[in-house]
Amino acid sequence: MGTAAEPQTGDMVGQYRVESMIGEGGMGRVYRAVGPDGEVVALKVVKAELAKDDVFRRRFEREAGTAARVAHSNVVPVLSTGEHEGIPYMAQKFITGGSLEDKIKRETKLDLRETVDLLTQVADGLDALHAEGLIHRDVKPGNILLDGEGKAYITDFGLMKDREASVLTRPGQALGSMDYMAPEQIRGEEVTGQSDVYALGCVMIECLTGQPPFADRQGMRILWAHLQEDPPDPSAGRDDVPPDVGWAVTRALEKEPEKRPPTATAYAHMVRIAALGMN
Repeated sequence: MGTAAEPQTGDMVGQYRVESMIGEGGMGRVYRAVGPDGEVVALKVVKAELAKDDVFRRRFEREAGTAARVAHSNVVPVLSTGEHEGIPYMAQKFITGGSLEDKIKRETKLDLRETVDLLTQVADGLDALHAEGLIHRDVKPGNILLDGEGKAYITDFGLMKDREASVLTRPGQALGSMDYMAPEQIRGEEVTGQSDVYALGCVMIECLTGQPPFADRQGMRILWAHLQEDPPDPSAGRDDVPPDVGWAVTRALEKEPEKRPPTATAYAHMVRIAALGMN
């Protein structure tokens, strides 16, 4: 292959033949690839510079292995993990419908009922990860995939943290995406399932308003807003979103983790009751 960090069309990474690059993030690159049985997969290859970081490398390998044991209908399955020419990789099921980020870009503001249904599915997947001792730490629309039937999957475990092995996370390290980071995550403090609940609330606001809660700020001002300011009311300006929904949605964005709903599914249930009067 050309280089370990940048596979080219036709290259083999482990048992997978690369077809094309389909995405890139801070942690690595994602390729469409085909396995020996003809199954199309999303192949995630860690960037070479990160592969040289022993802390990151061990965390990735441990978390990828743990994620492979999570069997839940709203978590993208990890099919295999391995290493190729010194670079760790992970193969996941290929989801064909694009991301929630793509959907928001197309539609701007999503229907309330559809939003609640999608985010309820994501909440179920997050709680399955939390039950295995894993914290995602980067819940955002780009990491929520949708298939052609409207089913939602949480993906991208590059930042995920095993709460039982925090020794492999550098002190004071704040990883994640600024628009969705909980205050404790920004401060480099311990992250928990409530940190993912905070991010899920940010995603809910984006679905209903077309942008993350503090998108009118730039750079460090976004982080300051997460730390100090109240989130916007997602029911403002939308006749189809009752005020009770706005209140319920923003419960996830409490500054103190203990004031947020205790689980992602508890949060989704609260919003569903406010929105639809459904149990």
